[in-house]
Order: sequence, then structure tokens, then C-alpha cells
Amino acid sequence: MPLFRILSLLLLCWPFMALADLRVEVKGVSGDLKRNAEAYLSIRDYVKRKDLDQATVERLHRQAGPELRESLRPFGYYNPFIDAHLEGEAPNWRATYTIDPGPRMKLTRVDIEISGDGAGDFDRAIKHMHRLLEEGDPLLHSDYDQAKSILTSVAYAKGYLDAHYVESELRVKPSDNTAEAVLHFETGAQYHFGDFTIDQGDVTDGQRLNDAFLRRYVPIKPGDVYDPQVVLNAQFALSDLGYFDSVEVQTEHDKAVDGRVPLVIKTKPRNRQHYDFGIGYGTDTGARGSVASDFRRLNQYGHSLHLETQLSQIKTEAAGEYRIPTGNKAGEMFTISGNIGEQDYKSGKSYLHGVGVGLVRLPGKWRQQPYIKYLHEESHLGLDDTTADLVMPGMSLTLTELDDSIYTRKGFSAIVDVHGAARNVLSSVSFVQFHGTARAAWPLMRRSRVLLRYEYGANLTGEFGRLPASQRFFAGGDDSIRGYSYQSIGPRDADGNVIGGNYLTTFSAELETRVWGNVGIAEFFDGGGVSKDPAPELHYGVGAGLRYRSPVGTIRLDFGHALDKDQPPVRLYIGVRVGL
Repeated sequence: MPLFRILSLLLLCWPFMALADLRVEVKGVSGDLKRNAEAYLSIRDYVKRKDLDQATVERLHRQAGPELRESLRPFGYYNPFIDAHLEGEAPNWRATYTIDPGPRMKLTRVDIEISGDGAGDFDRAIKHMHRLLEEGDPLLHSDYDQAKSILTSVAYAKGYLDAHYVESELRVKPSDNTAEAVLHFETGAQYHFGDFTIDQGDVTDGQRLNDAFLRRYVPIKPGDVYDPQVVLNAQFALSDLGYFDSVEVQTEHDKAVDGRVPLVIKTKPRNRQHYDFGIGYGTDTGARGSVASDFRRLNQYGHSLHLETQLSQIKTEAAGEYRIPTGNKAGEMFTISGNIGEQDYKSGKSYLHGVGVGLVRLPGKWRQQPYIKYLHEESHLGLDDTTADLVMPGMSLTLTELDDSIYTRKGFSAIVDVHGAARNVLSSVSFVQFHGTARAAWPLMRRSRVLLRYEYGANLTGEFGRLPASQRFFAGGDDSIRGYSYQSIGPRDADGNVIGGNYLTTFSAELETRVWGNVGIAEFFDGGGVSKDPAPELHYGVGAGLRYRSPVGTIRLDFGHALDKDQPPVRLYIGVRVGL
């Protein structure tokens, strides 16, 4: 093909080959007015389109005027002046819209009227509505919508299930720039709770829970004023018991008799048995695995059994707990427990077994657990060989408030345990032990969080040598003082073996920042010590690490440096953090 013909063909196709360029600009207004105007403009949705033609752009330009007028009305502007200009031709256009919003509508009349049996129950709601809609104020549609919703939400919360608006109008008069709000509301009768039934679904008699047992957890009391929050609390209460996959509370409003609303609580049971298997690796524990099983609904009164076996390079333990629900709150129970295991320490081993009973109570925010436990332990730490039999009454307190139980950005937790034993009262040594740990998380900007931890422990005893290993304090390791090996900090015997101490202090501060997706970095400072005296010598560690936020927790890879001169320059720690 001759060069001249090729050039001629390219020139003919040039208008179709060129990329379209459409620019849209809104002038004359700012803030919410401008943002809403731009959101209403259909022509802005075509700015990045490369297949535009002249007819499409002109059509969109014609639509712009009505769209901009509509965008201004929620703010009370019904008489705007809009100067619209379209310049250029295919493939380049520039659309400019200059807006003069004009005068704003003014509320000249606010007519709020409540009628019906419950008219006197809405005084506070009416005052709130008048603060939103006041004669003489500029018109704002969102204020009207918010005021209108107040009565319906309050009515439902107070049990007026038939409440409705007889008349609800926003009357705008663009001719004189005025508006009237008319809200006439009929409350109807106030409803009360009727009887409720609990439908446990298609379960066999052996798995069906006693109806009276379940009812003690339901806060619905027939005769009380219908309250949707109580209905929601009932759903949460039964869900928290752990017996059901789903709980749904159905309000049968249409079957109400004499103002009493019956309810049906439909449940879907969980499997009677549940098994968990885990495998992993931690710097302190080495390779580890676990097997756990839950046996739910052992009888009609909700008794359950939890069994768990944990295996690692330093610890082997099998434990079981029989749980008997008590009280009227999910989580309150009487427990019978037992365990057997062995653990490696820095300078020896310990073998133990024990049984105990406890009572879990939830009187407020604190989880309280008074208990009594029998422990037999044979421990060998350096030059110390100890055999102990202990009958230990104690109390455990737990307080937790987290915004996310897996990845906590804001929250705190506190765990405190006090227990002891008396020699010659079925025990081989007298002591009282206090052990407490507090943790907190605080968000720092959008991608960072600060994590804080403080731990303190104390044994009051004059017979330290008789204490078994599990009742002594050690420090060092992944969840203690990074930079030091696991349980390497503590008093030593004549041969230099770590044998633990009576007093423990550890603390940590960490800054964690996400840098890309779920990947982050962290810097930390740890400190603490263990001694036979109340004020132990402190050891410090610093370091940095990598973080990966997974569905099961934060996977941590830390490099810790101990500030003591006799320690290796860097220790590697691998673990998973759940919550705090």
C-alpha cells in the first residue's frame, strides 16, 4: 500500500482513535453542598470513560441542571440559580457548573402532636424533637428525618407496638421560601410480655435440655412491659450457654391477648461432641500439639465435660473438668477438675497430679472463682529434691474488656490469683501466694497500637525449700523478658542452677505497626526479675520483630537482645498472640 494511502487512512481514523477527555467542575458552593452536588451529577460518572461521544455528553449535560437542584433540596435550598456551560467537542469536553444556592427555606411552623394511651410517655422525646425542629431555623431535611424517627424508636422501646404516624409531612413553599413540619403520632396501647416457649428443635429426648433449666437464663418476665432490649438479652443469654448454634426470639404480635405478647424462642442445637486438634511451635515450648474434646449436654440439666491433652518438648499434661451450671447467668458453674503432668525446668523436672473443685460466679464485671485444690508434686531443681502435698484454698479474679478478642486494638485485662496452704492441715508446707497480671492495648493512629504488660508475684513463706517447682517464680522467655531463655532468671543454688524465687516482677512495652496489609513490625522493651527478697534485681531486654495478623491470632517473630553482658547477642522467639 502506498505511503500516501496509509497516512490518509490514519487521518480519517484519528477522531476514533483519540482517547476521550471529559472534565467536570462544580463552583460556587463548598463543603457538604459541593460534595452532595458532585454525588448527584451523572456526568461525573463518565469522566474516566474512554468511549464517549458528543451525543452522550450533551445528554448528560442537559440532566445536570435538574440533578443539581435536587442535590440542594436536602439542605433547604429550593430556588437556586445554576449557570451550566459545556465547552469543546469530541474527544475533549469541559463541563462547568456554577451554583448560586439562593435563599434557604425557613421553618415557620412546627406541629408535633402525640395522641393515644401513651401520650404522656413521650415528653422527653418531644423536647428532643423541638431541639431539632425549631420555628425560625433554616430547613435541613436530615433534622426532619431524625426528628421523625425519634418517636418510632421510642415507641417500640416502650412497648407501643402499634404506634404509627397519622400524618407526617414536610410542606415546602418555594414561592415564599418557607416550610412547615407536621408530625401527628398515635401511640396505641402499650403491650406487655406474655408467656414464652422454648423450641429446642428436632433433638432426641437424651439431648433435650430441661425446660425449667433453660428458663432460668431467660430474663423475660410475663407481665412486664414489652422491651426489645430484654428480648435481645434473652437471645444473647441462651447463645452464651454454648449448647446452641443459633437462637432466634420470635415476637408473635398478632397473637397478643389483652395486650400480652407471646414469644417463641427457636433454637438449633450444637453437636453433642466437639473435638479440637492443634499443632505448632513456640520458642519456649518447642514443637507442641494438643487434643481437646467437649461433651455437651451430658444430661437434661446441661452438665458438660472438657478434656484436654497438651504435649510439648518441655511440658506434658492431661486435664479434665466436669462442669455443672449454677445461677442464672451463662458461665456460672460448679467445677470438678483433675490434672496430671510433668514439666522440664532450666535445672530439673517436676511431676505432679491434682484434683480440685471450684465455683465460678459473675456478680459484676469481675469473674470470681473460689476454689480448693489438692496437689501432689515431686520436683527436682538442681540440688533441691522436694516432695509436696498441698491442700490449697484460693480465689481467682478475672476482668476483661476488649474491642476484639482476637486482635485487640483497645482494651485491658487483669488476672489475680491468691491461694495458699497450711502445714499440718493436710499440707507439707505453709505459704500464701499472690500472682497478678495486667495487660492493656491502646490504638495509636490508624495502623499502630501500644501493648503494655505488668506482672507481679509474691510468696509469703518461711519454708521456701519445701515449695514445689510449680509454686515458685521464674522469669525469662517469650511472654516474660525477651532476650533471655525460658525460665533462666531466678535465684540459683551453689552449683549455679536456677531454683526459682519468692518474688517476681516483669513488665513490657511494645509498639506494633502494620506496614503492608496484615504484615507489621514491632519494637519492644522488657524488664523484670526474680528474687527471694521483695525487690528483685531487674534485667532488661530490647528488640524488634515481625508481625502477621492471621484469623487465629497474631503470629510473632521476635529478635530479643538481653542487656546483661553474659547473654547471647540475639535470641529468636516464635509464637502466636491472641487478644492481649
